[in-house]
Amino acid sequence: MSDNWIIIIPVSPQFVPSEDAQKKAVELFNRLAPNADEVKANTTNDVEFVWCGGNFERVVCPECGQELNTEWWRDRMEEEAKVHFPLEPLGLPCCHSKLSLNELRYEWPQGFARFSVEAMNPNIDGLSAEDMEKFENLLGCKVRKILRHL
Repeated sequence: MSDNWIIIIPVSPQFVPSEDAQKKAVELFNRLAPNADEVKANTTNDVEFVWCGGNFERVVCPECGQELNTEWWRDRMEEEAKVHFPLEPLGLPCCHSKLSLNELRYEWPQGFARFSVEAMNPNIDGLSAEDMEKFENLLGCKVRKILRHL
């Protein structure tokens, strides 16, 4: 049997909200997804890649719109993972723009973060724009939604 998650992360990878804000975000997620298997907040010391699992399709350059070679992207991910994802700008092979891995366009959305709040098997259709705004107001930052399927 497979599992699904809705994961909310700050757009800024280093941002970690206060403990009170984290608690309120978990409470909000519990109200929005009352039948979820589990709702929890996660905080790490280092930036980690928050991936979408089986939903992954491709990585695209946001400057020129070209799909990036998956092997090139994996090699950069391995290099950066060794040093806890500093997310420094890289020269892209398509148009030579300098962007960090966090600035690339992931289809389906993925990202980098030290903090996340997630609902496992949330048993809801999704989160509305209004719901996302509530998370932003509670956490004090812009957020990104990741839909993970394993």
